[in-house]
Amino acid sequence: MRYVFFDIECADGGKGSVCSFGYVITDEFFCELESDDIVINPESKFHLSGRSKRPNILFAYTESEFRKAPRFSVFYEKIRSLLEADDQIVIGHSVQDDVNFLCKACARYELPALKFKFADSQSLYAQVFGCGGQIGLDRVCEEFSIDKPVDIHKSEEDARATMLVVKAICERKKKSLTEYVKTLPITGETEDFKIFCSYIHPNRTMFQSFLENVQPKNQRRKVFEGKCISASMAIEQPKQAQIYHLIQMIIDAGGSYTRVSSQCDIFVTLGTGNEGRICKRTKTARDAKRGGRVIEFITLDELLKRLDLTKEEYLALPLPDIHWM
Repeated sequence: MRYVFFDIECADGGKGSVCSFGYVITDEFFCELESDDIVINPESKFHLSGRSKRPNILFAYTESEFRKAPRFSVFYEKIRSLLEADDQIVIGHSVQDDVNFLCKACARYELPALKFKFADSQSLYAQVFGCGGQIGLDRVCEEFSIDKPVDIHKSEEDARATMLVVKAICERKKKSLTEYVKTLPITGETEDFKIFCSYIHPNRTMFQSFLENVQPKNQRRKVFEGKCISASMAIEQPKQAQIYHLIQMIIDAGGSYTRVSSQCDIFVTLGTGNEGRICKRTKTARDAKRGGRVIEFITLDELLKRLDLTKEEYLALPLPDIHWM
């Protein structure tokens, strides 16, 4: 068994413009076996500063160094052999983004789709330590006192930092990464340019993109005709990949979905005693109702009942296809 940690940088936010692929390979004891930073000509403009609501990016290489490098297609076979090898765990931090970049690059250069399984260190950290939201690699490195250049982006160094984070988590919890992959929903896979994840976190940009673009797909009783539904964060957690399916069913049933709970008509909770600490979204919905907004509170079980879906069918829903990212 070996572990392959990788990271990708893009020239323009990831529209198939991969400009570096860095990786670190270790054995199952985290002893480093191989590493490299593959510099790639993105064959696109660099858009690294002045981006709305996103920080500026400084790379470890100059634009001229990138321009002199070979294009992605030259390195395709090497990258494929690294990621598709047998008896290994591929892992990255917020890895579905990097997998998405690879899918777009393969499609752009008309190369065969990559097929491999992967694990996410961001989700691993959140699951093990009970954290919500997206925890960036820099912040997790600070948590474990791992040195990492915070201003300069170099794929190999970010891959190494990811490796050190995972190593620290495993050491602190006295478990191997192999054990975590078997017991926690931190994995995904890609095939035929599609990405399937068990750990998708709905705070991600891709979730918002889904909400903005989702359209009715299937015939279903219009039980939510004209109704706007929202749900507690306990239903939108990484382990609840079914949220994508639920929203699609709500849309098919004539409803809409919002993350702004003060604007909903129906608010969904797990049920009494199952929420843990009341989340901000639930509190906002309650405050809106006290302020005069007509909001019906129902449990997840009631939502499933109205959708003609059993709890067993709900739990058996497949991993969502997120190739629309």
